[in-house]
Amino acid sequence: MIKNNLKIFISATEQSGDNIGYNLIKEILKSNDQIIFEGVGGEKMSNYLNTQFFSLKDFNTMGIFEVLFSIKRFIKMIKYLANIIKNNNYDLVITIDSPDFNYPLAKEIKKNKYNNNIIHIVAPTVWAWREYRAKNFAKIYNELLVLFEFEIKYFVKYGLKTNLIGHPIYYIQKNKNYFEKNKNIAFLPGSRLSELDKLFTYFQNAYEYLLKLNPNTIIFIPTLEHLKPKIIKLTKNWKLKIIISTNSLEIEKNYSNCSKALVCSGTASLEIAKRNIPQLIIYKLNYFTELIAKNFIKVKYANILNILENNLIIPEITNSNLNKISFEKGFKKLINDNKSNEEQINKINKILKNIETKNPPFYSAAMRILANLN
Repeated sequence: MIKNNLKIFISATEQSGDNIGYNLIKEILKSNDQIIFEGVGGEKMSNYLNTQFFSLKDFNTMGIFEVLFSIKRFIKMIKYLANIIKNNNYDLVITIDSPDFNYPLAKEIKKNKYNNNIIHIVAPTVWAWREYRAKNFAKIYNELLVLFEFEIKYFVKYGLKTNLIGHPIYYIQKNKNYFEKNKNIAFLPGSRLSELDKLFTYFQNAYEYLLKLNPNTIIFIPTLEHLKPKIIKLTKNWKLKIIISTNSLEIEKNYSNCSKALVCSGTASLEIAKRNIPQLIIYKLNYFTELIAKNFIKVKYANILNILENNLIIPEITNSNLNKISFEKGFKKLINDNKSNEEQINKINKILKNIETKNPPFYSAAMRILANLN
C-alpha cells in the first residue's frame, strides 16, 4: 500500500535523461497523481517539478578534460542538493544517467544518512570502460534500471538488484517513406553548446556541398530552446531552405520527410536508426580527453549498435579521425550511395529486433518506482 503525500527527488542533467524523466513522471502520475516531484531537469521535466534546483544549462560539459574545469562547481552543487534531500527526507531518490554527477550525488546522500531507496536509471557504460563502477554502484544504489539486457550481468554479480526496462526508442515510429524518394536532410549537431562549437564546421561543410549539389535541398535541424538562438545565428547566411524546430510534433513531421541525417554521436543516432533514416555519425572529444580515454576504452566504436555487433554498421568518424578530408568523403557517400544506405538500414533493423523489449520502457520503469514506494 502506497502512503499519501509522497515526495520524490529526481536528477537528470542531460537531454536524454530529461526525456526519460519527463516520460517517467507522466507514467507514474497515471497511477498516483498526488506524488510530488522535485529535483534537477531540463525543459520537459520542469513542467512536472514542484521545485527545480538546476537546469541542463548548468551541465554543459563533456569529457574528462572539460569536467576538470567544473569540479569545484559540481562539488558545491552536489553538497547543496544532498542537504536539500536530507532536510526534505524524500520518500525516494531517482537519478538518471550522467553517472559522473549522479553517482557522487548518491554517495553524498548516503553519507548524509539518507535511509530511503535510491534508484538509478541507465547503466553506466562499464562494458566500455571503468568496469569498477559496477561494484561502486552496488554499494550505493538499491536498484538499477537498464536499457539493454546484456548490461544486467555486469551489476548482478555484485548483488545490485538490476531490472531491464528497455530503450525509449520503443516509442519511435519507423519512417514509412522510402528514403530514396525524400530530399530533406536532417542535421543533428548535439544537445550541448560544447558539441555545437566543436562540430559546426562540419555541418557548414555539409551545407556547402549540398548547396552545390542541389539548391532545392531542405535542411531540417531539430534542436533545443537553449541552442536555437546560436543555430539561427550560425545558419543566417545559408541560402538553402532551413527548418529549425524545437516542437516535438513538428520534429516528428519533418523527420518523415528526411532522406538522410548527419548526426552528433549519442542517443540521437540510435533514434535516427529506429526511424529508418541512413546516417553518418560524427563526434570530437577534446584532444587531451581523447589521449586519456584511449588507454581505458575497451570498444572500437561510438554508436551502441556498432558496439553490439563489433562492426561498423553505421558509418562514424570520430575524434582525431575526423577532419575535413575524412568528413567530405563520408558525407558524399551518405548523400550519393543509396545501395550502401539501404544495407545500413537492413542491418540496423535486424539488430533492433534483438534489443527492443515487448513492454513499454516507461511503464516498466514506473512499475519499479512504485514498487519501491510500498
